[in-house]
Amino acid sequence: MGMDALRWVPGRNPVLEVLKAGRRVERVVLARGARGPAVDALLRLASSRGVPVEWVDARELDRLCPGRPHQGVAARAEALPYVELAQVLGLARSRGEDPLVLALDGIQDQGNLGALLRVAEAAGAHGVVIPQRRAAGLGAGAARASAGAVEHVLVARVNNLARALQQLKGS
Repeated sequence: MGMDALRWVPGRNPVLEVLKAGRRVERVVLARGARGPAVDALLRLASSRGVPVEWVDARELDRLCPGRPHQGVAARAEALPYVELAQVLGLARSRGEDPLVLALDGIQDQGNLGALLRVAEAAGAHGVVIPQRRAAGLGAGAARASAGAVEHVLVARVNNLARALQQLKGS
């Protein structure tokens, strides 16, 4: 996996969730003076996973995550993976359940996508399907708004949403 597959994940809870989910994390960067229960939990998790922690000036975090609220914490982590629609259906089959899939069209705001991922997780959905084009993807804004759900809900990104819905109907 090349370095281009790594992204900066800003924010205390998003970084905690990335560490908990077991995604590959190259390093965690903390602003000098960052404190609190979330920082303590983060340090424990990073240590238990063997992830190096760097303490830097807060301005360095501003430079690494421009225009994104980092709360004194960021992680250089593997990008969130998209899955194939077949994996979403496979998860339902492996649980002996009828597939419950949230299909989203026209969601262009990452915050809204993140909120819908939270809803999907709470409803017990096997996954979410989003179109490849003209739609928000799994970026930092979606991760932050999802309150951790982004780490637990399968997201399939498809070229043709209408075709994917036909495939879902047939399953």
